Amino acid sequence: MKDKIGLFYRFWDLPFGNIATASFIIAVLSGVLLALPFDVKNPYESISFFLIVNPSAVFFRNVHYWSAQIFLMFTVLHIVDHLRRKTEYKIKDGVWLRLTVSLLISFYVMLSGFILKADADSQQAFRIFEALLNEIPLIGKSISLTLLGSEGDLQIIYVNHIATATVILSVIIIEHSRIIWPRLSIFTYSLFASIVLGYIFTPMLHDGLHPVVKGPWYFVGLQEILHWISYSQLVILLTFIFMLLFYFIKKFPEQISSYIKKLFAFAGLLYLILTIIGYYFRGENWEFVLPWNNSYKFISDFTPQSGFADIEINDESLQSLKTIMGRKEGCIVCHKMNGFESSHNPEVIGCYSCHRGNAFTLNKNAAHAGMILIPGNLNDAHLTCGTSQCHSDIFSRVNNSIMSTLSGIVSVNRYVFDESNSPTMLNHIKDIKHSDADSHLRNLCASCHLGNEKTDWKMIDELSRGGGCNACHLNYSNEAIQQLNNYLKSPRGMASQKVKVQKSNESKVDFPKIHPQLNLNISDNHCFGCHSRSGRISTNYEGWFETLLAEDELKLFSYARNFDSHPEFISGSEKPKQKLSDISQVQLDNNKKEYRLLTDGRVFQKIQDDVHHKAGMECIDCHIAQEVMGDGNLHKHKEDQVKIQCTDCHSRNINSISYNELDYESKKIIDIRKFMRPGTEFISTKNDNIAFTNSYITETGSTYLITKNKKDSLTIKPPAFVCTEGKSHKRLSCNSCHTQWVSYCVGCHTTYDKNEEGFDLLDNKEIKGSWIESPSDFYVDYPALGVRKNKSGKEIIDTFIPGMIITMENLKSDKNKKIFKRLYAPTFSHTINKNGRSCKSCHNNPLALGYGKGELIYIIIDGKTKRQTELVSASKTLVKSVEIQKRDLPDGSQVRNLNSNYTGRWTFTPHFDAHKEDNLPKDAWIGFLQTRDVSSTTRTNTRPFTVEEQKRILLVGACLTCHDENSKVMKESLVDFEKILKKVSVKCVLPR
Repeated sequence: MKDKIGLFYRFWDLPFGNIATASFIIAVLSGVLLALPFDVKNPYESISFFLIVNPSAVFFRNVHYWSAQIFLMFTVLHIVDHLRRKTEYKIKDGVWLRLTVSLLISFYVMLSGFILKADADSQQAFRIFEALLNEIPLIGKSISLTLLGSEGDLQIIYVNHIATATVILSVIIIEHSRIIWPRLSIFTYSLFASIVLGYIFTPMLHDGLHPVVKGPWYFVGLQEILHWISYSQLVILLTFIFMLLFYFIKKFPEQISSYIKKLFAFAGLLYLILTIIGYYFRGENWEFVLPWNNSYKFISDFTPQSGFADIEINDESLQSLKTIMGRKEGCIVCHKMNGFESSHNPEVIGCYSCHRGNAFTLNKNAAHAGMILIPGNLNDAHLTCGTSQCHSDIFSRVNNSIMSTLSGIVSVNRYVFDESNSPTMLNHIKDIKHSDADSHLRNLCASCHLGNEKTDWKMIDELSRGGGCNACHLNYSNEAIQQLNNYLKSPRGMASQKVKVQKSNESKVDFPKIHPQLNLNISDNHCFGCHSRSGRISTNYEGWFETLLAEDELKLFSYARNFDSHPEFISGSEKPKQKLSDISQVQLDNNKKEYRLLTDGRVFQKIQDDVHHKAGMECIDCHIAQEVMGDGNLHKHKEDQVKIQCTDCHSRNINSISYNELDYESKKIIDIRKFMRPGTEFISTKNDNIAFTNSYITETGSTYLITKNKKDSLTIKPPAFVCTEGKSHKRLSCNSCHTQWVSYCVGCHTTYDKNEEGFDLLDNKEIKGSWIESPSDFYVDYPALGVRKNKSGKEIIDTFIPGMIITMENLKSDKNKKIFKRLYAPTFSHTINKNGRSCKSCHNNPLALGYGKGELIYIIIDGKTKRQTELVSASKTLVKSVEIQKRDLPDGSQVRNLNSNYTGRWTFTPHFDAHKEDNLPKDAWIGFLQTRDVSSTTRTNTRPFTVEEQKRILLVGACLTCHDENSKVMKESLVDFEKILKKVSVKCVLPR
């Protein structure tokens, strides 16, 4: 213990003042040498330039920096030592006053040197310091102009730093220490420490791309104080009081001085704690974050010396060093690539903006240290696409978007597994654990989210999942993909993919020279990888229905093409302009069915593509940036994030917005795509008034849509009169009539096999144990209809499909547990037909009412003869007449016309057998003339039809068994059905 105490006291025997003086002299001398290559008019550019091409200047800058840090730290220790020894009483009042002032001058000299870097951190420190000085009453602005000058012009700061303040500080130091030059041994040790630190570590420039901006380490404590204290004048007052106390400390009685010293010790310790918090525990927007989770990597403030350049520095290489975003970059001296679009051209934003690494060196290893090979992944997009000088606002929106969180999928899946009480909760896929529900997602579903990291260089294809910004914006030209494929097949390329290769005598294949593009050319292929699963929106839109056929079954057909002869086209890896469907679509002449084989082995059958697809429209021609990339808010389900609706374009009352009224993002998109037309306005959404940037309204009121990639101009037509007339259809959504088909998946058996080899799609690793799904039946037909409550609370008739009709057994957590769920889900299946569906396809169709596939028959019974006539619901007419007994009639099936001798009733015969778990037909949502509550759907704002609603629908269906839907009476019923009911004749047989 005594040895430790002795060591402590021996520490205080160190010559702190002499070390500080020696370090100050070293800083001054190295600063003089550094002034030669430094250009105060372009400081950031000049520093970046000599970081790349002038190792000597880099060395002297490093020595200058580290000697200044040593000076500051040992000055503080020297002051503490003075106060500890009570030697302040030996110093004359005049000298003590000047020493007190020197504290502020030392701080100014240090901070002004930091500001002279002129990088993002420096600019932030300048603004904070300037704002504080301006708050000084009466003389604040004058002091600010004297010390700082104006922002953007560092001439005054430069003069004060190298001359005025430094000279004043030198005089005070000499007066106090009474020496001009410290002892040689102390100077040598101080110089050695500065040289060693300067040789090993280079203080870096803050590029302005990272969203976290901080001052020097001794300044972040002040930033932390300003974070908690909203009144900056209070900080100035506290500083003034501190200076007064420091000066008068030698004039107070010893006891009071002792209290003041303890107060200084406490304040110093508190400031140290605040400094540590500010430097290590503050992230973006100054939010508290643990250091290991902090995107601001403080270690990167100091990087090891990069060593010698790997290329010769000559006139040619110097000419390649163009000024980019106010700095020089060494990357483009070596990497001479082309193929870029204008907005991401390296001559505009450089290489460093996207790929990071170290732009301020020509040493290969140093330049590539910390490099992001595939920028745009959400795990590092805050350092690339989402930086403050690029797309910071969009990055935060994408992070909260439904395509990143998968909130709805997580919620419904947990609800199905009885791990949640509601299918509508806020969740995030990255937060899921390893329960039955979550492991099911990890095993089968978790790859389709934007946060899934893209780790290969390939173009976006059918198997692509995630990739952040790349998922939508990555594009390869033909030449780029050809060069990439050649490289990947070479030994060097295979090694880069960690593929074992044998030694080869093949000639060296150069690294690709054509760079892929990140642009606005977003095709349907970008959407296909994820949206051909689950709801199958992409395949539906193109007119493809998933079957249960296997690839081998296709090859059995004699007229099928030979897939094996075209494997490169099936993978989509050779010719990006060649659509996958050109090779993998098969015409089977024996039954006139067209099939398509996807890369993942699934087989699809051609049905009918969406009317918008037929017109040449792609996904992004409707879906706008503000909904695809999110609006910044967290949403529970995808429909909550959607901004557009059919009536935005197809309406007799269209919203419009002028160019001058647009938000910045919409204007930027219009300018890039060159969609601006003089004298026109843009169609805007009824929700949030967001522009369709590819639309325009002429002065005559005509509306047009321009396809974003093909640049075709399409006339937008108003809805047909039948869509808007009368009361009968006022609750119907557009797609309830115009959806021509949906896919029905009507049974799935899922089990967990602990011995099966599986894959964790979230952690991207192989695992032991896997969920195994066995689908039952797929078929195509009209969608079921149900009720959805919109955001305003209004109930709307909308389309539904089986979301999950699933039996789960042998669960991961309990092999004896069994779960059965029958849930229907709201859908917008993207299979829109121009003409809409027939009246019978709703009112006489068991699928539409939720009963499932089968025969819905309307029976008319003659009360006298006891004979019945069967009228089949949707497609068949008069079938047969048979005799039945009156006792077979259900209660409540009397005719509305009491004078009639006939009675009518509906019967339903399901196509599928009843499920043993709930006794409903396999594909049904509800039983015939029965209903279920909201727990039968995957949303809390949806439900099937009530029994009364079903009866009313079937009442119209009864009319349609005799009356043609285009007849006068049925057209009049659209306007006022109740009025028509009052006119029924004795021939009309309607059920109650």
